[in-house]
Amino acid sequence: MLSGVVGVPLGAWLGAALTKRFPRSHPIICGVGLLVSAPMMTLAMLLCEGYFYAPFVLMFFGEVALNLNWAIVADMSLYVVIPPRRSTAEAFQILISHMFGDAGSPYLVGVISEALKLYYSTPSEPASKTAEFRSLQYALFVTCFVEVVGGIFFLITALYIVRDKLKVDRAIAEAEAQNTEPSHSNAQEPLGGD
Repeated sequence: MLSGVVGVPLGAWLGAALTKRFPRSHPIICGVGLLVSAPMMTLAMLLCEGYFYAPFVLMFFGEVALNLNWAIVADMSLYVVIPPRRSTAEAFQILISHMFGDAGSPYLVGVISEALKLYYSTPSEPASKTAEFRSLQYALFVTCFVEVVGGIFFLITALYIVRDKLKVDRAIAEAEAQNTEPSHSNAQEPLGGD
């Protein structure tokens, strides 16, 4: 929880501080956050068997780096979508992130862990505690791999984010210009076709 209390505001502050000078900073912060988090989380999981404090410290900083994304992702999804569709875009972003993250990932990790548990045990005897530990540990490495993939996609997004934001800004400006000009229906026309 403390990592979220530190990471989310830190991400929002970094995004606000850097975006004026570096317009591509939002996806870069997210990408770097994920790419920094992945090795820390991997190392924390590898060290948890032999060390007590090091995994907690690594997980804290890995989670801080991971939590840099929360405020920035919401901000990015809002400024690359035209205003009438922003609430729908934000709702889909939240739905998909929870569907594949919070709801889907425990199931996937469990399936991988159970498959590895079968691999590490024999049919005649159940899996040992060590086999159960290793199975879950290796299954959790999938989340680190997903972090790396996500970080790469955020860095690719940095190539397009400015152009996409400009398209939205242009569409908003055009819509506002059309709303200020009188439309045909508002024009005063004589009745009766004279």
